[in-house]
Amino acid sequence: MDPLQPGDPERIGSHRLLARLGAGGMGVVYLGRSRGGRLVAVKVIRSRFTGDPDYRARFRREIGAARRVTGTFTAPVLDADPDAHDPWLVTAYLPGLTLRDAVGSHGPMPADSVRALAGGLAEALAAVHGAGVVHRDLKPANVILTAGGPRVIDFGIARPEDGTAVTRAGTPIGTPGFMSPEQVSGEEVGPAGDVFILGAVLAYAASGTEPFGSGSARSRQYRIKTGQADLDGLTDPWLRALVTDCLHQDPGRRPTAAALLERLGNEGGPPLQGTRWLPAPLAEEIDRRTNESRRLDATPVPPATNAASVQAAERPGAFAVTAEPPDGIGGAAEPPSADAATADPADVPGSPARAMSRRGLIAGAGALAAGGLGAVLWSRSRDDGPARAAGSGASPSSSPEGPPPRAVQRWKVKVSDYYPNLMSAGGLVLAKGDEERVQALDPRTGRVVWKRGALGLSEAVGDVAYLVDPDTWDLTAVRAASGRILWKHDLPFGTMPTPGPALTGPVACFGHGDDKRVRALGARDGRVRWTARAGAEEGIAAGDGIVVAVDTKVVGLDARDGRTAWTRAIDTGRYPHHADGLFLVADKHATLHALRAADGRVAWRRPGAGYGFRLQSGGGMVYTDAGGGTVLALRTATGEVVWSRRLGRGEGGDYGRGNALGLSGGTLHVGCTDRNVYALDPATGRVRWTYAADMTLRSGPVGIGGLAFVATRDGHVHAVAPPGGTTTNGGARAAP
Repeated sequence: MDPLQPGDPERIGSHRLLARLGAGGMGVVYLGRSRGGRLVAVKVIRSRFTGDPDYRARFRREIGAARRVTGTFTAPVLDADPDAHDPWLVTAYLPGLTLRDAVGSHGPMPADSVRALAGGLAEALAAVHGAGVVHRDLKPANVILTAGGPRVIDFGIARPEDGTAVTRAGTPIGTPGFMSPEQVSGEEVGPAGDVFILGAVLAYAASGTEPFGSGSARSRQYRIKTGQADLDGLTDPWLRALVTDCLHQDPGRRPTAAALLERLGNEGGPPLQGTRWLPAPLAEEIDRRTNESRRLDATPVPPATNAASVQAAERPGAFAVTAEPPDGIGGAAEPPSADAATADPADVPGSPARAMSRRGLIAGAGALAAGGLGAVLWSRSRDDGPARAAGSGASPSSSPEGPPPRAVQRWKVKVSDYYPNLMSAGGLVLAKGDEERVQALDPRTGRVVWKRGALGLSEAVGDVAYLVDPDTWDLTAVRAASGRILWKHDLPFGTMPTPGPALTGPVACFGHGDDKRVRALGARDGRVRWTARAGAEEGIAAGDGIVVAVDTKVVGLDARDGRTAWTRAIDTGRYPHHADGLFLVADKHATLHALRAADGRVAWRRPGAGYGFRLQSGGGMVYTDAGGGTVLALRTATGEVVWSRRLGRGEGGDYGRGNALGLSGGTLHVGCTDRNVYALDPATGRVRWTYAADMTLRSGPVGIGGLAFVATRDGHVHAVAPPGGTTTNGGARAAP
């Protein structure tokens, strides 16, 4: 639970807001108090989605689905306004722990506790299905353990059984590792799909690990489709039999929720009233939170001091928002000290300790007048030099110039229905959308130069793009400037060249996914040079004659023959990146490790530098999204923070809450979660210009010939010119 932030409303409808409970891709959840004094949870959809009819329809569907369900072990809907400017939903407040947090903090639950949990969740699903609703996202994070038993929450992707699908046919929707086989295949999902996910949830509660493993979403989905559940951690025979029945591949052979409830009732088990059905440490934690909520419930709340919010409260469904910095730019984050090994965690951007250290400042800032807050934050964020030099102690200089200038649009082309990825090669912009094809666009006009069928756009290096043929599944090397095929490689049956290819010297290397192998092909002819046993599920990179594969450990392979040159243990490493003789690998704690290519030894470590996705490097610098909207610039050789800048607040949507970076032409382009693109000076972090675009956050902007190219979630590619350029209307038509 965190204090309200500047810009948070004080009231939603008739509910007074007290604190923040959490934030997700679509909205923010607040702790509130009803007019009658009852504690409630208030979910408010983010402003970026309010003009999108698809997201508004999804929220309306969530409200409708939740209202139809009235079971004991679900959270009742108390109030809602889907037609408000920022739609909102109010449910009962449930003090407790999510099952995800409970298992993560206290370990697996004993068999008797899991039996009791199964009974509560089966009763909840019976109520859900009895109301004609399919939940479709019964993951551990959507199960709250309370003093009144487990509760199922979040009907964000639920739908009536007779409703229409909310996504394009064949597109899976759900949480990797907690989806049914029919969900993974993009097929219609009925109540049996929820029962399958229930089996996975119970296996997780009993063993402490996900039954379909870790690793990439694709690898987990493959295990789900092929029935490769790991149930070795289920030592209780009765519980294992129950989970096995739930995880049957055939939906028709899974028990219904009602049948499960009857089966569990016949076996008996501890009652779900109170917390005695839980192990003692977990019960104590839930009792403590329950008592805290009772004390909070009895604490009087001072009257609102923000006149705008008080006035807004008189208009149901509306509220005032305190002023924000122009273009969503906040103050530059203070970087950690140069010595990463001894840095105070509170000094590391994006770390939990740093977030805690700023709460007092945030709470105090909330008392400022709404009109003055934006000006204060903006004057601190604008600078003409480094945001703050590491170790210098110098504050960023302020400027009265106001926000940076806006870039101009040269052309816009529609390449797909949504979420295209972009790369550049051969002087062209390569766009891969939701359809099975890649289109190469002329950067001057947006004209389609060539297009080719492709399951994926794996990589683009120099003048060569590597595609996967949708008919033969061959890895295909294409001359990017012309679209001409250079060579094809017949992949082993069922193998996708993911991750990769990664190139060094004469070879292009890719992983075999679950096969725990790395294959090297001749970059010129596509012939197999060698195959090595090394897992690459979490990424592959190459440089300086070394190929690095990351799975349960980091393995450096000699690019000449595939022999193991060195290994390095890193706690859940991912997304390796090669730069200046080093391989940069992030771990699950958001620490970036720099390993020497020659021997794998650690050159430096930088805590709080993010999870490694979207790393960019050049000119002796590495640029990383550190989370929460923060971009860090590190000196490659030492890991020293050169500058740090906060852009947005990590308010991303379905494809992540991190900024997407692209470095080209002496500019660092940042596709930000606040629906803007920022062009930064890579040496100082100063914002040169901005451009409003709700961009795809899977791949960063690319630059060619002084222009930046941005892919947006509605399937368009925008050509953007720095301020001073001229806007061309009608210069390009939608690609056929």
